[in-house]
Amino acid sequence: MLKDMSNKLNPFFVTGFTEGEGSFYVAVYPRQKNKIGWEVRPSFSLSQNKRDKTLLYMLKDFFASGTIRPNRKDNTLKYEVRDLNSLKNIIIPHFDSYPLRGKKKDDFIIFRHIVFLMLREGHLTKQGLKQIVDLVVKMAKHPYRQESLTKIQALLNE
Repeated sequence: MLKDMSNKLNPFFVTGFTEGEGSFYVAVYPRQKNKIGWEVRPSFSLSQNKRDKTLLYMLKDFFASGTIRPNRKDNTLKYEVRDLNSLKNIIIPHFDSYPLRGKKKDDFIIFRHIVFLMLREGHLTKQGLKQIVDLVVKMAKHPYRQESLTKIQALLNE
């Protein structure tokens, strides 16, 4: 099947594939080297079993950005875009033009807002970081992640 997929991917397919297998994620973690002691790292990613690596390389070609790396936890590969300029100029415009329709649309809207806050250097101020963390909390699905973000919110409110 994949051998017949030599043509460029259809943008509607990419959006649908993202709806099922993609992720808009924003990591927030302590980093003493940063001005305010925290780092914010947004990423767009899709994972697939290694047997479907051709599809991930097609996504990389489609977006003309990002990297593909093995996932340390399982037998998958991950296509990921973390560069702010690529997120702003490639990933966000794609999903603005070919919008998600399911629950992931909410995550994308928050993700887009965070990326634009970061482009205005909001992540470099305590007030901007607090705003970003509040937004990330809305994206968090797992109780452990919500708990760690709540701790970050408490630290930022001190």
